[in-house]
Amino acid sequence: MGNVLKGMKLVLGIALYFVLGTMVASAAGFEAAYMGGVVAVAMASVPMGLDGALASTPTLTALAGYGGKYEKKIFSTLRNSLDLLNDTTVIPGIKNKLNLTKLTVADGVRKYREQFDDADTDLTYTPRVIETELLKRDIKINPLKYRETWMSEVMRLGVNPQDLPFAQYVYEQVAKKLAQEVNDGAYLAENTTGVSVATSFKGLGTIIAEEITAGNIVPIATGAASATTAVAKAEQMMKSMPVAYRKHGFDIFCSYEFWDLYQEDYRERYKKYIDANTNGEFFIDSTKRKVRIVPATWMGSSGRLIASPKENIITGVDAVGDFDKIHAETEFEILKLRILFAIGSQIRDLDAVRVNDQA
Repeated sequence: MGNVLKGMKLVLGIALYFVLGTMVASAAGFEAAYMGGVVAVAMASVPMGLDGALASTPTLTALAGYGGKYEKKIFSTLRNSLDLLNDTTVIPGIKNKLNLTKLTVADGVRKYREQFDDADTDLTYTPRVIETELLKRDIKINPLKYRETWMSEVMRLGVNPQDLPFAQYVYEQVAKKLAQEVNDGAYLAENTTGVSVATSFKGLGTIIAEEITAGNIVPIATGAASATTAVAKAEQMMKSMPVAYRKHGFDIFCSYEFWDLYQEDYRERYKKYIDANTNGEFFIDSTKRKVRIVPATWMGSSGRLIASPKENIITGVDAVGDFDKIHAETEFEILKLRILFAIGSQIRDLDAVRVNDQA
């Protein structure tokens, strides 16, 4: 009888070994498959400023209240990335301020004479200062609360404070959400209270508005665009630029709201769709593919048109990689995440930019 009991214990032990092994292997498989599928449960989304802290744990009632079979993969909403860094010229390595110096050489050609002709105003150096501000994003997570949800199935055996289900996926989505928040809030940002992107540094749209108020930029009077006038408005902006820039090329930045009007107007006006080149770029007709029209996610729904070489529109950062560099720290069972980054905007040369009279 004793031998029988020993045999049964051995069989149960071997079975338990394989069951636990299968669970661990399944957990690894779920972790590897984090990118696919659709989410079968609702997770709370709490908006916050960049200088706040968020107890970002799952809403347990929403997770536990889902009936039926769970999908063991997670899907996240598609968001704008940092298109701002792709559309503008990025200058890295700015910890605080950088002088963007412009050199102007005065006119002075004249008929020959032996005397040397000079003037104190022959060379003029004009500084344009770009200043970056330090921003952050804090998230606090209690991974142990995932033990009460279906995601406990992908957690390792034991109590591990840093055992965050689908950890890599969570980190990636945090970085993507930060990129979307900065991209969509940067244009009209003002450097005031610093409790959100919109109040943490001075954005390009704010800089343009200030320069207009100061009389340093005189807007082109286009008026508001419509589905029958958008093409003419864009061509008006193109013609407002000095011929040297028209010869060598520049961009006209616009919102997607204006871009929709432009396409509709173009289609009805010429009875065809506007064609992109092989790189997906769109050009104003009759410019020999020198003047691009660039719909920009970071301009939101603005009616502003900004004509300028890309090299003249500056975004300053400390390092581009800071936007997805997550610092993690464990305090007891709490996991704290922080992303630190610096960003700022500036126009290098006001003589090389034209804007219309729409905000």
